Amino acid sequence: MIIFITGKSGSGKSTLARQLAEKMGYKYVDVDSVGHGVYNIPGILEQAEKLFGRDIFDEDGAFNRKKLGQIVFQERHSERIKDFSDLTWHYMQIEIDKLLKENENIVLDWILFPHTKYWNMLAYKILVKPASDELRFKKLLERDNVKLEYLKLRDKASIEYNESDFNYIIVNDYVEEKNKTHIKHIQEQIEKTICFEVLGTKSPFALADSACPSYFLTIGKTRILLDCGSGSHRFFDMKKLDNLNIIISHLHRDHYNDLYNYMYTAYSLKNLGRLKEKMNIYLPCSPASIVDDIKSEKLTYSNVYTFDNTTKLNLGEATLEFLDISHSNEMDCYAIKIKASGKQIVYTGDLSYSNKERLAKFAKGCDVFISESSFLKGYNFPEINSHITAAQAAAMAKEAKAKRLMLTHFWAEEDVANYLAEAKEVFDNTIALKEQDKFYL
Repeated sequence: MIIFITGKSGSGKSTLARQLAEKMGYKYVDVDSVGHGVYNIPGILEQAEKLFGRDIFDEDGAFNRKKLGQIVFQERHSERIKDFSDLTWHYMQIEIDKLLKENENIVLDWILFPHTKYWNMLAYKILVKPASDELRFKKLLERDNVKLEYLKLRDKASIEYNESDFNYIIVNDYVEEKNKTHIKHIQEQIEKTICFEVLGTKSPFALADSACPSYFLTIGKTRILLDCGSGSHRFFDMKKLDNLNIIISHLHRDHYNDLYNYMYTAYSLKNLGRLKEKMNIYLPCSPASIVDDIKSEKLTYSNVYTFDNTTKLNLGEATLEFLDISHSNEMDCYAIKIKASGKQIVYTGDLSYSNKERLAKFAKGCDVFISESSFLKGYNFPEINSHITAAQAAAMAKEAKAKRLMLTHFWAEEDVANYLAEAKEVFDNTIALKEQDKFYL
């Protein structure tokens, strides 16, 4: 969970960020301080001197960040500012990447994230606005010991934010007690956030950096794994096996092969005293021979259940519904709808385009439509087949008035960009999933 807090200098964003991190037990990072550390890297100040001369140093030769800052604010679009920003940003990215790798939960405090590659990785975004610039400037003059002209110059150079990009907006009047209320509301919202992780997207086989279909959702304390195709378990954190709910859309091997890995791992971890709660596995009713084989597995620590078109599952904070669809004559196949935290996620499983009207009705108004897209129009297969094209997936998302389409289930040797391009001709708000993607809803 990566929380981002921003706002103009003096808005109170850093105070809130530190308090929120402490309350939630997350690591707090002032990214400006990461940037300041760049100047300690050998050679950086020499490069700065080549660009800006001795104007950025005091008379005693000490580097003065405020002097450099004044130059940056005054000529923020000049070529030398761009060159210096590129140089320092290279080293900052190394440090930020390291922080994100080492800390699962983190609160980042910085002004410039909307202009970086990290923007879409941020799970929860908070904007702090001052109730009054006059009060903000007064606080900054006391804190930073600078002139008002400098503050106004710095403000002029700061970026503008699109408020619709943020999950939570605070108008700060600097009353300390109100921060506690904001933090409580933010914490409640974060605990309801749905985390969606992609473990596999290829079928019927995968190459070295990919796996067959599998998707992991965390909703509060509820954990749901949709399918577990071949190789996908290597992208899953087995520390999250406790009370895991595994839902299999249909019993083709590219969608359930790794189930046995999970079952045996649960058995092993239980024997090691590292697993307290059984996994729950939910399967379609046919083919009966495969269901019986899974149910007969002795080396496991799990419950196995079956479901059908009438089943309605309540799993913690989530409710699941199922729609039987046409895909294979040999077995039951289901689309799955998950309702939680005021959101609806629909996963198609594998299907024929003959299901388009029923599925569009089932998925009506969903926030996310996760659809297989095995084929491209250029393959020239019949319109009604055992799988669908990217264009057909997009047409169903459009008919369902889905907010976003996520394409998956790609032929491993095909360029995924071709699926995306075909779908976007029909439904613009489309992305192509890839292994280890993570989204927050």
